[in-house]
Amino acid sequence: ALLSAVRINGDGQEVLYLAEGDNVRLGCPYVLDPEDYGPNGLDIEWMQVNSDPAHHRENVFLSYQDKRINHGNLPHLQQRVRFAASDPSQYDASINLMNLQVSDTATYECRVKKTTMATRKVIVTVQARPAVPMCWTEGHMTSGNDVVLKCYASGGSQPLSYKWAKISGHHYPYRTRPLSTSLSGLNNGDLVLKDISRADDGLYQCTVANNVGYSVCVVEVKVSDSRRIGVIIGIVLGFLLALGCLAVGIWGLVCCCC
Repeated sequence: ALLSAVRINGDGQEVLYLAEGDNVRLGCPYVLDPEDYGPNGLDIEWMQVNSDPAHHRENVFLSYQDKRINHGNLPHLQQRVRFAASDPSQYDASINLMNLQVSDTATYECRVKKTTMATRKVIVTVQARPAVPMCWTEGHMTSGNDVVLKCYASGGSQPLSYKWAKISGHHYPYRTRPLSTSLSGLNNGDLVLKDISRADDGLYQCTVANNVGYSVCVVEVKVSDSRRIGVIIGIVLGFLLALGCLAVGIWGLVCCCC
């Protein structure tokens, strides 16, 4: 299926931001002036245009001349490009470009020529979607401590934006807290939870996005009460001490009987 794209319409051209692997239709519908009517002499060319004036070069990769379709001098496009209409002479010179690659980023120009010539440019930027990120936590999850939620995507075209949201647990929905500026070594995907409590328990989702897509990962925060831990430790130690005293008493009684 042909996907819709992020587009910025300009005068006589359009700008498309597309994801790697997508398919796209580059539009070039046209009309003929009265002096151009007639079946003969219609030429259509699609080319990649180098925007650097010092190395100006036009690579024609698809054309229609003398009622024949020809592939040009860009072999890497030959298997992935075709005219959208079975007969481009019927007022539509649009093309379908399949399985987009990052290397397809370029300015594409359509030229329709008869006794006069009309042109249309499409600026195509192909980007890689963000890779599935990794989520993890750093810090002790006990009440009163600070915990850092970490999120990192190893792939995807820059710039990548990171956003955290709480998706379950106490106080959901949850407004994400701003990053602490007093801590050093923070990355774009880090979120600092300061002075945590049981109210911070829940699942947190990190979304990594760019112009052409997004990916997510989830991490769980489960805060334990340090006072409860202290009580539990005290009970365990007391129980072990009582067992030790009981063992010593039994040993002494056995010695006396012997």
